[in-house]
Amino acid sequence: MRIAAWPAGPFDGFGPGLRLARSCIANWSGMTTVESKRRKKKEKGNARESKGDGFLPARALESTISRDHTASHYKFHDDPFLIPQSNSHNRSYALAKESGRKTAMWVRQEHRDLFQHKVADPEIKPFVPPPIYTEESKVTEETLLYEISNGNVANSITIYDLLKDEITVPTKQALLELLCFYNNNERISDEWLENRWYRLNQKQKKTWISYPQIEVLFAFLKEQEPKVAAAAYSAMICGFAKYSDSEKAWCLYDEVQGKKIPLSVDAYNAMISLIPVLKQEDFKSKSLIMDIYRVMTVNGINPNIHTFNAVLNVAATSKTNQVALDFTRIILADIAKFKLNPSLTTYYYLLRILNRFGDESYNSFIKILTSLKNKTITIQNEKDLNFFVLAMEMASQQFCNRQAGEMVNELLLAGENYKFISNNLREYIYYRMYLELILATEEFETFFKLYNKLVPHVTIPEPTVMNAILEALKLHPAQTVTQYIPKLWSHMIMFGHLNREKLLENILYLISVHCKPVSDSPLNAQFEEMALTLWDHIQTQNSKRLQHFLVSNTVVGNIVVLLLRGNNFDKAIQIISLLVRSPHLIKNGQTITTEHINEIFELCLTQAYVPAIFTLLEYVTFHSLEGAAEMAGKLYKTVPLTSNQENILASLVGNDVLQLQISDKN
Repeated sequence: MRIAAWPAGPFDGFGPGLRLARSCIANWSGMTTVESKRRKKKEKGNARESKGDGFLPARALESTISRDHTASHYKFHDDPFLIPQSNSHNRSYALAKESGRKTAMWVRQEHRDLFQHKVADPEIKPFVPPPIYTEESKVTEETLLYEISNGNVANSITIYDLLKDEITVPTKQALLELLCFYNNNERISDEWLENRWYRLNQKQKKTWISYPQIEVLFAFLKEQEPKVAAAAYSAMICGFAKYSDSEKAWCLYDEVQGKKIPLSVDAYNAMISLIPVLKQEDFKSKSLIMDIYRVMTVNGINPNIHTFNAVLNVAATSKTNQVALDFTRIILADIAKFKLNPSLTTYYYLLRILNRFGDESYNSFIKILTSLKNKTITIQNEKDLNFFVLAMEMASQQFCNRQAGEMVNELLLAGENYKFISNNLREYIYYRMYLELILATEEFETFFKLYNKLVPHVTIPEPTVMNAILEALKLHPAQTVTQYIPKLWSHMIMFGHLNREKLLENILYLISVHCKPVSDSPLNAQFEEMALTLWDHIQTQNSKRLQHFLVSNTVVGNIVVLLLRGNNFDKAIQIISLLVRSPHLIKNGQTITTEHINEIFELCLTQAYVPAIFTLLEYVTFHSLEGAAEMAGKLYKTVPLTSNQENILASLVGNDVLQLQISDKN
């Protein structure tokens, strides 16, 4: 994000110097006055064209086209074999595409000697290799202003060191603001949209780095005329506040108060934003805010909406609910008094406060959503991006109300509001809670229609959502459940959920117990295929890992039962034999449950499949489980055995035990 376009907020206060930097861009790189005027004229013409007759009809035509919920995102190839089908693939494909552009820019930078031809007039800056400054470079103050306006910290410091003190006071102020704003952060390029979208939100503590240039610039500027000194102090305080150096910020603030220097409104906002960091009692925090209010009034500084947003943050962190509520009423009255328009950050902090009051806050929650319904919302602060996720969280988890959830979702999809989602993680959390809300409040058929619209091209449900879906299906009759099992199973494979034991237990329960088909049902073959796929996956994972992928005894038992119901006796024997040789494949040293053993025996006995029964008896006797003798006796009485089979049976359970069972039966 370019420094000239960053949103206003409690950390803002770097303005005076940047206006000068922006004004110098038009004449950069030898552009003549005529060329500058020609570019401005062209830009105005383009602006008129975009707002004119060609723009509105395009919007009108676009509004007549309904969304294709089966289509992939525009950034992916519209080809079934190239459309990503999981979160990891989404990220890999998008970043791979962007890495190609990065490679091209690296080539342009490393081999700048090959890109000296001029292919555009006026020159297009992104196509030109960025300059490299050395001690031999001929630089001017205009060069420094250009680099400042583009947020290039390293180049700006290099040019400043080359120029020594041959720059004006406004340029020094602009450089100080740049260094305070970015400090230890690199400028985020506008080019890398996917990098920003998929960037992991690792909350690393921002630490202030005191560059020597900052110390020199500030020492010089604070000794200038009051207006310049005030701007320098404001920049430093905003920088300290942004990078969590509250001690230095308060020291500098006390120094300013001693010198009676009026700060900018953004600097006062920054000081208010630091109050929650102090973790004081509520009355002390409120007292500090009132002190800052008084100083602002004395210096003739009018608060803006970001002032009250910072105060709302203090209210949201209050330890007592009643104090938070009373303080919020006062803040809202002040916002109305100054006739300020609340930003999305204002509503975000209000939601945080309402979140503390449970169901009692439902009406206020709905009023906030209603007030935003017909508004054009613009990004003014980084906290704006938290509103929709928190709103959906409250609608889903706090109120569990479908109407509230749909109001949030309609607001998100209105106009250009989707930009407030801003990254992959927020989108992921938002849709997880939205799906959970619809699942909890609607009939399953209604939920699944929405599921088909969103999955997989808008969102991919995480394991907790998939597990909730399977749990919900347990409450429906088998005839209903069998309609949805194939789609959910294919999605579990597609999304890489086969390593989730709880999901495996639930879906195996649904197809082996809840939806148990009759013996001649074609569903047995379908379920057998699912069990075989799952077992093959388990074996594949074990062949890849040093540590085995262990599953529970119910998972293994259900797999064997489903294979037998589908008449896949050979695979069932193979699995049971493997468990005899490798009992450690079942976690915690467990064995197949008695219920599964009995069903496996009955299925094999019905088909008179003696080898499978022998393998099962081998497993039972190996683990010293109960019931081996009874099964042997029942087998002997039910199925005619050859003499060789009788000998095998006797060797498995013992001849005496077998004879005793036979005599008992007689």
